Amino acid sequence: MHDSIGDMIVDCLQNSVEANASRIVLTVNETPEFLDVCIEDNGKGMSDEELKRATDPFYTDGVKHKHRKVGLGLPFLLQTVDMTDGTWSIQSKKGEGTRLAFHLNVNHIDLPKIGDLPLAFFSTMIFNGNYELVIHRRYTGKKAAEYTVIRSELKEALGSFEDAQALALLKQFLTDQESEIKEIKNGEINIRRFAQNARSRKKTN
Repeated sequence: MHDSIGDMIVDCLQNSVEANASRIVLTVNETPEFLDVCIEDNGKGMSDEELKRATDPFYTDGVKHKHRKVGLGLPFLLQTVDMTDGTWSIQSKKGEGTRLAFHLNVNHIDLPKIGDLPLAFFSTMIFNGNYELVIHRRYTGKKAAEYTVIRSELKEALGSFEDAQALALLKQFLTDQESEIKEIKNGEINIRRFAQNARSRKKTN
């Protein structure tokens, strides 16, 4: 169900859409060591009791996700964060919205792969509903790159997201936005591998 961190982000953003949020802000900051994600919405929010139930994998109100037997999205994410020595926080106020943030060690052996973030962003852009989605994406290593995409601006440029050509252009645009970050990350991975191989050769000589 959730093969990657990207899948979990999509699930949490779907919760925001289903909470009737008119504005959702997703921030994804990554370094070679950490991944910080924050989702803020102005949806219907939750009381303290509702928040407790939302983190229980075996609770369902029978309304949201009618096709699911249990609500695994948020609880599965929080369990993953805890099992990989990460941290998380949730603040929610009835009638005002919810803020979810989590911090992950990307080098933890048990952490799922981050996954295809442009595909995750694409999936969240095309949920049914009249909502604004702002995505801030940043990578900071020896070099840094970042971009921001806004759902309303993309819809204005591409037209209906129900059009196959518009969807193809949207997916390509998001992939292109991520390309600089991908290039930087791949370069840093290659440098680390070279350094590790060099150290290994020294030890064997």
